[in-house]
Amino acid sequence: MEVRYKSRFKKALLSVPKNIQESVFDIIQILEESETLEDANVDCKKMAGKRESNYCRIRIGQYRLGLEYLKPDIILITIMTRGDVYKHFPPK
Repeated sequence: MEVRYKSRFKKALLSVPKNIQESVFDIIQILEESETLEDANVDCKKMAGKRESNYCRIRIGQYRLGLEYLKPDIILITIMTRGDVYKHFPPK
């Protein structure tokens, strides 16, 4: 899969602890090597909200990686703590 990211994702990534950043880089590598998101074997769930929504989250400890899955591509949008991500993601 091709993994792209929004500029705000890069900014958000720099604000999280180093161990979370390393986990994100590991997950990005896994996603790039996988054929589909389902094959990636990461803790990924579809976000509730709009029907036919392509927004998902990947759990990384107390952080959540918000992404949009447009088969076969992934766009990384944000990374936030568990308490904040559900307030601000998916975008309205």
